[in-house]
Amino acid sequence: MSIAHSTSAKQFETTLAALGTEDLGQLAAAAPEKIDGWIELLRGGSGTSYDTLIGDLVALKGYLAGGDAAQISASLQTLAENINALADGANPIFLDSLYKLGQKLSDIARELKQL
Repeated sequence: MSIAHSTSAKQFETTLAALGTEDLGQLAAAAPEKIDGWIELLRGGSGTSYDTLIGDLVALKGYLAGGDAAQISASLQTLAENINALADGANPIFLDSLYKLGQKLSDIARELKQL
């Protein structure tokens, strides 16, 4: 992984903390900035897995701007699946964080489906 470990660890830490909120409105308001941070970080990496995640993040940001819960939910689920697929070949240092992130995104996607 060509992305700096300390930068990645901090990004995981702040994202997982932000995803810990129960207030979906607050989460949605903070999401564009977090998404931009992830896109910037992933652009420093290499490989098509990162390109896929960047595409997922760009799509999610667009759906958030539109406010359609069904599209946001589907986009979050796709992102979670792609993160889980990436975890299979990831540096062991990041496995736990990747799985937690994928699980949390899936949880939020399911919650949005119920709205």
